[in-house]
Amino acid sequence: MTAMPTEPARPDPADGAAVRLIPVPRVAPGSVPRGAAGLRLAPAEPTTPRPDPTAWLTDPDDEPEHRDLGHLPDPRRWSALLAQAVVEILAGRRPAGQVLRWTDRDVFERIAASAPGRAERVGGSPVRVRRVRVSTSMDGTVEAVAVVDDGTRCRALALRLEALQRRWLCTALEIV
Repeated sequence: MTAMPTEPARPDPADGAAVRLIPVPRVAPGSVPRGAAGLRLAPAEPTTPRPDPTAWLTDPDDEPEHRDLGHLPDPRRWSALLAQAVVEILAGRRPAGQVLRWTDRDVFERIAASAPGRAERVGGSPVRVRRVRVSTSMDGTVEAVAVVDDGTRCRALALRLEALQRRWLCTALEIV
């Protein structure tokens, strides 16, 4: 008849298993979850990842991360609508707050500062978007150029759009 060991078998350090056994005090029956053992496993020493020896061969900025843009609205149409709204704000036909959700803070502050003090309904010809050109990069950004006619003059707008959750966010805007 063989005697049962009083202490669990410890892993061999040569196997690479860095585990130490920590005794857990015994508790009354029924209070320990079913299947829980009297010992708890914990890592012996926190391990730090080794540096990649080939990291110097590649630069993370060389290849942009590809993002799936399928869940976002069409960037060409969206750029046209935003460009039209910005020109209408600058003409005083629309309040600046209407583009707050679609622009970052710096862009919105520039639009609001350039807009007249109060939006008023002004007659005249409607604002028309004549042309939009869009360039999409693989990292989830879109650069667009729109030509907009407000009835008195044509303006060109350059926009940079970045994917934010399920919408586009205008992070840069230049008006010529």
